[in-house]
Amino acid sequence: MSTKSLWPSFGNTEVVKTPKIILHEQAKHLEKLTNGYIKAEVITSKHPTLLNKVSHLLKITAPHAEDYSTIIVEVDHDVIKLYPLTVVSRIKPMPVTFNATNDEEFLTMLNKVFEERETIDTVQSLLIQSKSNESYLKGTLD
Repeated sequence: MSTKSLWPSFGNTEVVKTPKIILHEQAKHLEKLTNGYIKAEVITSKHPTLLNKVSHLLKITAPHAEDYSTIIVEVDHDVIKLYPLTVVSRIKPMPVTFNATNDEEFLTMLNKVFEERETIDTVQSLLIQSKSNESYLKGTLD
């Protein structure tokens, strides 16, 4: 004879886009915008120094430019709670940190990082190098 469940009803849990899913979506958008010349991935791991934190890195790679890769942004949040979270722009020489208390603020901070001059310059430079290398290998570069 088994005992009855002592757990409360959790009802219908709402489905939300987590910061990780939002980063994955942005990675897909970047790949589409660059016609696949720039690949993007989200790498998730336990935070290297903060206990009970998870870290998501948005990494871009240029397969046609010697597979050069760099981290654009890091997003850190508690393992259990999604917010508040920290957004770190890793593209600048000195990382810049923003805090977000909800998904709207998170999207605003991500947009800020993506529109930084360093981010735009990095993506454009990788695009130029990728297209040039591909053209050279195809013999279509004059």
